[in-house]
Amino acid sequence: MTTTIHLSGPADVLAVLPYQLGFHPSDCLVAVSLHGTRMGLVQRIDLPPPEHIGDAVAAMIVPLRQDNPTAVLLIGFEDREGESRAMLDEMDDACEANEIWVNDRMVVRGGRWFDLDCARSCCPPEGLQLPSVSDVPAVAEFVGRGICPLPDRSALAERVEISSPLLSREVSALAGEWLRLRRESTDGDETELRECRASELAVWSRVLCDEDDAELIQAFPPQDLAMLAVSLTDVDLRDGLIAWLCPGTLPLELVDPTLFDQLSRALLEPMWLNRDVRDTEQVMALQRIEHRLCGLCAVMPDEWAAPSLTVLASFAWWRGDGALTRIALDRALKIDPHYRLAQLLERMVDLAIRPERESA
Repeated sequence: MTTTIHLSGPADVLAVLPYQLGFHPSDCLVAVSLHGTRMGLVQRIDLPPPEHIGDAVAAMIVPLRQDNPTAVLLIGFEDREGESRAMLDEMDDACEANEIWVNDRMVVRGGRWFDLDCARSCCPPEGLQLPSVSDVPAVAEFVGRGICPLPDRSALAERVEISSPLLSREVSALAGEWLRLRRESTDGDETELRECRASELAVWSRVLCDEDDAELIQAFPPQDLAMLAVSLTDVDLRDGLIAWLCPGTLPLELVDPTLFDQLSRALLEPMWLNRDVRDTEQVMALQRIEHRLCGLCAVMPDEWAAPSLTVLASFAWWRGDGALTRIALDRALKIDPHYRLAQLLERMVDLAIRPERESA
């Protein structure tokens, strides 16, 4: 998905990246698609050992080519001088071979940034101080709404681990009871199935559409969390949710018409398909949903977590967030190595196959 933010130069990109990724990047390469002055697809990959640089570049170039940018920024985040240079050089060569214009190659190190291909006085050898968030309007809006990036990737991983064992045990017991009741009442009864789905989608509407309370998941009654867990064992409902969250990943005509009607009435149109909504508002809406899906995964006991983790991974991959995708898939497949959708998505990530996206 390409939700865009207007920027005035490379320094603005560096300032907004942590808010796009959700954490402060380090020891990695980030590729940013540009569409004129608009920031599109953002990809991040850990700096690989020398023998794996070719594989890392191959994984990144396919999504870049699919995004069809007018130009790309390549940014190496490193602790020691030169650590990211080999990856930057090979990525530059791959972009040239694929006729992707590299607008700038930059390195971020020690609170400063360096332009590798600029010899003008505006880019001195000692680098430039990273911009203050207050100097970049797009970042200032994030800050004004209380949105701040996590310190690093490990902090991101903690967001999908169980945060309250006591709550998770309660959810597990209630989910087992709701599943039993759901099966007994809907066995061969389409009317009862629609009513169960309507109850579950009403809870999903609060998760996905409510714009208030960033910590919404923690405020949910355990019985509602149990309904969310059980709802994702309904594969048609799970896939319908993914189709709503990630337009273009699943043809809507494949969703059962009755279920599609329920989804449309419960969830309405995603904000990021509304072209009258400002870019920063779209990004914030996406981050709010990501936060809530992470919160949901963090209260899910292991026996119920694989579906919600895979929904989160699907959403993160559609957004171009490879880090969170891998984190969610790692826990899902650790819990259930045979969960089919997680296996398929992991294969897509390994092959850098991205969904056909509908641009906002």
